[in-house]
Amino acid sequence: MKKLLLLAAILPQALFADWVIIQKASVEGDKDPSQVIIKVKGEKARLDMGSKMSLLHDGTTGEMKMFMHEQKMMMNMNGDTMKTALALAGQFLGKQGEATKPKATGIKEKVGEFEAEIYEWKGPLGSGKFWVAADFPNFKELNAIQDKMNKAMGSPASSLAPLAADFPGMVVKSEMEVLGKKTVSELVSAKEEPVSDDTFVVPAGYQEMKIPGLPGR
Repeated sequence: MKKLLLLAAILPQALFADWVIIQKASVEGDKDPSQVIIKVKGEKARLDMGSKMSLLHDGTTGEMKMFMHEQKMMMNMNGDTMKTALALAGQFLGKQGEATKPKATGIKEKVGEFEAEIYEWKGPLGSGKFWVAADFPNFKELNAIQDKMNKAMGSPASSLAPLAADFPGMVVKSEMEVLGKKTVSELVSAKEEPVSDDTFVVPAGYQEMKIPGLPGR
């Protein structure tokens, strides 16, 4: 669960062109922040959380693969399975009201090289503060893919974080509390640079882990 909460905080940084994004992110209780590297080429994205876990996501098919490197295990979820899993989660959690739109606080702080305004947000499953840089280059492109991924995964994902399109800039830092767990994420760098096709090749020798309790699994 801690890893999934961390992914909810950091996945918003994926985008359409060839980009390499580096973040530091942590869940409450972790001794040290994890270095997260996201590489994007067109509709494909790869996320490496340190050396322990990686994600491959194909925005065209909705397929996501998760690799646990120490165990050499892989979980494979296609778009329909993702929607089913999140729909079941939504049913389990029940309807707890609608998420509010992020609200500007008027408070500004510098995060790295960017001047950012703090926004606050509250949803059915959590709340958060977001430092938003209005002058971040290409922020609209950065934000569009997040919302596309959320749409592909189904509406329950909106309970975990606000839509990127709700912000008038790029979220360069966030502090969230979801299901009682606090996560912190901060952008280190985002560079538009070529990403090799080899980045998205599935590593050999991994055993697939079946997902229990889902239709067809």
